[in-house]
Amino acid sequence: MVFTNPSYVTFTVRNLPLGTTEQDVQNHINSRVRGARPLVGAIIQEPTRPLCYTTVTIRQDTDKDWKDKLKGSTIYPVKSSENFQINVSQEFLGVTTLVEHEDAQFDFYFVHGLGGHAFKTWSQDSDKAVPPHMWPRDFLPNDVKEQPLDPNKPNGPKLRGRFSTIGYQANARNTWPATTTIERVAENFLIQIKTDRPEGSTRPMYFACHSLGGLVLCQALIQALHDDASQPGLREDVRSIFYQNNECLVKGVFFFGTPFSGSNLATYASLIVKAMNGNSALISSLRDHAEGLSTILGKFNQLRNQPATKIPILIAYEKKPMYGYKFVTQPDSAMASGSFNDVSSMGIDGDHRTMVKFESPQDQDYRTLSSLIIRMIQSTLSNPGPVTRNFARAPHLDNKDSEAFTARPPSRAATTSSITSVPPPYRSPSTYRPNRPTVLATHSEGDVVAGPDHAEHHDYYSWTRRDSKFQDAQPGLALSPSNLPISRLSITGPTNGQGPANHENTSAFNQLAQFDIVFLVDDTGSMVTQDCDGGETRWAELIQSMRYIVDLVCHYDKDGVDVHFLINSLKDEPEIREGQRVMTLLTKEVGPDEMGGGTYMQDQLWEILTRSIDKFEDYRRNLKYTPKPERPKKLNLIVITDGAADDKEEVEFTITSAAQRLDQLRAPPNQVGIQFLQIGKDVQAGKWLEFLDDSLHKMQGIRDIVDTRPWNNPEVVNQSFTKRLEQILLGAVSRLKDGEETVELHS
Repeated sequence: MVFTNPSYVTFTVRNLPLGTTEQDVQNHINSRVRGARPLVGAIIQEPTRPLCYTTVTIRQDTDKDWKDKLKGSTIYPVKSSENFQINVSQEFLGVTTLVEHEDAQFDFYFVHGLGGHAFKTWSQDSDKAVPPHMWPRDFLPNDVKEQPLDPNKPNGPKLRGRFSTIGYQANARNTWPATTTIERVAENFLIQIKTDRPEGSTRPMYFACHSLGGLVLCQALIQALHDDASQPGLREDVRSIFYQNNECLVKGVFFFGTPFSGSNLATYASLIVKAMNGNSALISSLRDHAEGLSTILGKFNQLRNQPATKIPILIAYEKKPMYGYKFVTQPDSAMASGSFNDVSSMGIDGDHRTMVKFESPQDQDYRTLSSLIIRMIQSTLSNPGPVTRNFARAPHLDNKDSEAFTARPPSRAATTSSITSVPPPYRSPSTYRPNRPTVLATHSEGDVVAGPDHAEHHDYYSWTRRDSKFQDAQPGLALSPSNLPISRLSITGPTNGQGPANHENTSAFNQLAQFDIVFLVDDTGSMVTQDCDGGETRWAELIQSMRYIVDLVCHYDKDGVDVHFLINSLKDEPEIREGQRVMTLLTKEVGPDEMGGGTYMQDQLWEILTRSIDKFEDYRRNLKYTPKPERPKKLNLIVITDGAADDKEEVEFTITSAAQRLDQLRAPPNQVGIQFLQIGKDVQAGKWLEFLDDSLHKMQGIRDIVDTRPWNNPEVVNQSFTKRLEQILLGAVSRLKDGEETVELHS
């Protein structure tokens, strides 16, 4: 019988001779299974035998006897003199390496939960019309190898890794207690890792764990590293897997839907097992052994906070219910009892099962997650030695009352945070937060105005619509120091006769030397909207606005300016000392998000503000012990956006919390300033930005750290060019400039 609906199956093929190629495996399967259309993964050498294996996905609906036809069949590789009978299995037990880069610098293991499967947990369902994507195999390795080992050296060595799953019998049989089941699985888990890694290996390890697989990893690390005299023989045997040369080799753990929820842990865990088709004995024992499960979490937390075994972690929680249950990893349950007060978290737009399944590398949650994974790897590999802080640092405050900014609100988008507690979210009156109107994405093929020194137009950057995607067009003029239309020291204004003479007094800009200048650039889908003067897109106008100001700020910020992006965060670049480099980023390397999606500002705002305020807090603390500690520079954060935010409430909370923390630290009035520079003519967005500037601080009783200006092209504004730049660059950090009126964009 032939099935009527397309269906796919993925399995491992082992016992392949050395020298076997992907084409050999493909040819072998095609010769035996009708209509298989095999997709063959990388050929991997077994760690302990001179043999190879691979993963294969085929259509199973065209030939019901595919397994019988392949099992035990003999393969004859073209470039090998050997031939063996192959083994075929769908179980994925033990360690299965999916992709291995040459000269791998780290191992990344994916651990499924009780009731899960090593491959299926992380892949799409196999009953769709297309082969299932598995992001640990198909997306992440490609994204990782494109990134530098050291983010501060973009032209240096690239990241290289080895990506593997760890499979185990996930269903408890008989009537073992749940804690016993997890201990037994953990013992098997340790054996698999020990077998996979060469004796004495010092290669760093990272783990991604789904559901109760997180508890399995916690128990395994406890058995290997915790000072527990109850299992001295086992501990000594496996300790060297994770600890070499006085250094913990586990450099990061990502928990997906693991039920860190205090006294409710057993109840939540039993719901997970039930939803994942676990057996009734395990469900009952999970409910009956809450104390034992809590002990696992307590010991793990104790372990990961020891200096010698400091382990950064990230906790992801699902944002959709499953089978009527609201599952366990909302921030309040993920961080319950204050156990994890220095970790990062993110919400994923899926239920407990689908939260680890992504359809494409353009999926917004995947992009956020992969960015966090890469940052953690870069942070720990480029700074070898014991980990002393998390990759997304949490403020460490002596005065608990000053921790208002250490807790981030729940976000409606995927977020990263350092959470100590989650207070009630700040809410502003809805009348001050206009809803964002629906805007259809458009594109522009027009020229971009070159700048104040050039009357002619140049096609520096444009976007063309091809195959329903936005692609960057070839620039019409290469950017170089000789043709970049920016003046370094003197400000040369427009020559259209509107306003004073071209060359003006620029002494006010000397204030910029006091500040770290950080640009946060909106590269979301709404920036392709075509509503600017001359029919330009918002992105084209953003580039034009940066062209006027970027070399000026690079001149005054001797440490270099930082540039961050809302979407393309992997392109964030610190300490840029040349305006040319900023313009190259905007015109050659980054463009508006092709896939559209929402505009979420909170994450980047929170990270930038936290980093700056942390430095000031450290300085205040050091004043007690050091005669003259180094004073950190103040922060001048310039956010260039259309203002069409989808997380207005969270942005307001973030700004309010930052201002409260500055007040509690008795920071100077201009220690931190946020300048919103609006691009485009979204009236509702403009009103919200004006609310942040004029009303938010009054409503909340906090200092005013926000200024908002519309980007009105200086060539068409009846105002001194230098005065306009002063307002844009100094409005958030100078009360005098903040109070000056400007020409309004909105009527």
